[in-house]
Amino acid sequence: MKSALELALLDYDGKHADILKELRDQFVPNASVLRQTVRLAGHDNVLIAQGATWLLWTWLTNGARLTPHIVAELAEVLPGLTDKWVLLHLVRCVPLVTVEAPHADAFARFLQRCCEGELPFLRAWAVDSLHRLSLDHAKFAAVARRRMEAAAVDPAPSVRKRLEKILQGR
Repeated sequence: MKSALELALLDYDGKHADILKELRDQFVPNASVLRQTVRLAGHDNVLIAQGATWLLWTWLTNGARLTPHIVAELAEVLPGLTDKWVLLHLVRCVPLVTVEAPHADAFARFLQRCCEGELPFLRAWAVDSLHRLSLDHAKFAAVARRRMEAAAVDPAPSVRKRLEKILQGR
């Protein structure tokens, strides 16, 4: 049976964010709804996945917090995700969640994969998120440093600009 959130996301066409903004305001980002967005991240309908991850990112940006169980569920779905917009939304979520040691490797692998992404903004934010993950999990410091070195010579200005902000502590 489809959840109310999944049914509502059927109206999202991938272009008009006003539908997502309405859903952001309509649904309360409690643990149940946040868990649904994580599960919908891997939905077969890419528009539902994109909408769900945009909502997750927006709610986290506005102060919602994932429980450790939901973070664990997110770690499990990350390897199967391929859509560039879903990846971008989730890369932006990583600094907003507490990643405990048992799940840090999954998040690090995900971020390293995204550092090679098609979209410059995906690469830029993946480097940023990997750096931030390494601040909490020192075992990723060397890989984060290598990714930052690669970002310094990335052909996309947005990647180099994000690196500059990382180095400035922003």
